[in-house]
Amino acid sequence: MVSTTKKIDGFSLDNILQIFSLEKKSQTLRVRKGDSEGLLDIDQGELINAQLDKLQGVAAAIEILIWDDVQIEIFSLRSCQKTINVALINILLEVSKLKDERKSAFDESGEGLLLSAIEKAEQQQYKDSHQDIVQYLKKNRNNTTGWIWYSRIQGNVGNMKKALDMAASLNANDPFVQDELKKFAAASTHLTDDVVRKCYFCWAPLNKNTTTCNFCHAHLIISQEALMRSGAADSRYLEQARERYGRILKKYPRSLLSIYCLGLINMNSQNFQEALGFLDKASKMAPEKAGFANQLKLLLDHLAQQSMHQGSTEAEQNVAPVPAEEPTESDQKMILVVEDSSTTRKVIAITLSRHGYRVVEAADGLEALSKISEERPDLIMLDVILPKMDGYKILSIIKGNKEFKSIPVIMLTSKDGFINKMKGKMAGSSAYLTKPFDPDKMITEVEKHI
Repeated sequence: MVSTTKKIDGFSLDNILQIFSLEKKSQTLRVRKGDSEGLLDIDQGELINAQLDKLQGVAAAIEILIWDDVQIEIFSLRSCQKTINVALINILLEVSKLKDERKSAFDESGEGLLLSAIEKAEQQQYKDSHQDIVQYLKKNRNNTTGWIWYSRIQGNVGNMKKALDMAASLNANDPFVQDELKKFAAASTHLTDDVVRKCYFCWAPLNKNTTTCNFCHAHLIISQEALMRSGAADSRYLEQARERYGRILKKYPRSLLSIYCLGLINMNSQNFQEALGFLDKASKMAPEKAGFANQLKLLLDHLAQQSMHQGSTEAEQNVAPVPAEEPTESDQKMILVVEDSSTTRKVIAITLSRHGYRVVEAADGLEALSKISEERPDLIMLDVILPKMDGYKILSIIKGNKEFKSIPVIMLTSKDGFINKMKGKMAGSSAYLTKPFDPDKMITEVEKHI
């Protein structure tokens, strides 16, 4: 099959096929739903072939078209035999009929209530989840999954144990049941409260003021201790939680819980740059919640300290980028940060943006000169040690340019001492910050010169 021409996510297949029919398109569609993958071949707007595992033709087309929330890749029409001689409209009518039949059976079984209860529980909407799962268990009293989720939304230890005992009496060999019983047994030795909370990641019951899960060992808040001892959590539960919160965030992009928990997951996994991005986003979404801002400050300080010991490595450059900042107003002061360490750049950029500055980044001298010319920054923060061209050389070029020489420049370096400071002063720098620097002191220095 030739290279992909386009990807389309979030649109129904029947609508896409109707457009192809009207426009007489000839394409092959690769359709994915979870781990399943099917192919649809359209020639001059007519569906001529479909393939799904061992199914081919109309049967394959119907099964593929029943899928919701699919991922679609569009290719040039591949070479294939015509296996479908039924009009597209007739196939779509059959698909609609089957969807209605399956939905009716789904509603009758009550599975919709269980899925609704699980989705609400995952977002900590326990009261609403409780209503759904009680209704589900009235119809499906012998369902072990229903009782496990009933136990997960309980805050009372006694009710939790009764629900788990019920699940065990129905199917003690179910791995899901065994895992929950194991968690409860391990956690219960630490419980001193009658009413408890649940771990964000593994669902183990915890005392309300607990900051580290006794079962999966994940930290539930960013603190100095958590930053120093990160990496000890059970990766299995972290990855399960990452998938869960990522799925919620895809459906509800402003889910504050998901954003915060993804930040915690990355912190526990020692992916501090990714954690920084999620914490920054959470604090911007809920500026009234001082806890997010305080945890972000701890993480910024930690990364500022860490950056002194890190160079610009290939692994660091491949770290996922911090989510983009919100659009800024034209009257904001703009600062160019020239620093080859992506970690240090992000610490500086987020600190500055949180104080109302617009930030432009550059990783080396050439990029810095290009950004100065394009953006005309109000202030430049310039690392001394850069690849190819050091900061002093860049500084001399800036100060030798009539158009840019008035821009204040703050030098950044891990080297302290009178000689280095004098060297920067003689070259025309406005100030000299030694790494690791306190972000608050950096802001104070910036405000003196901008």
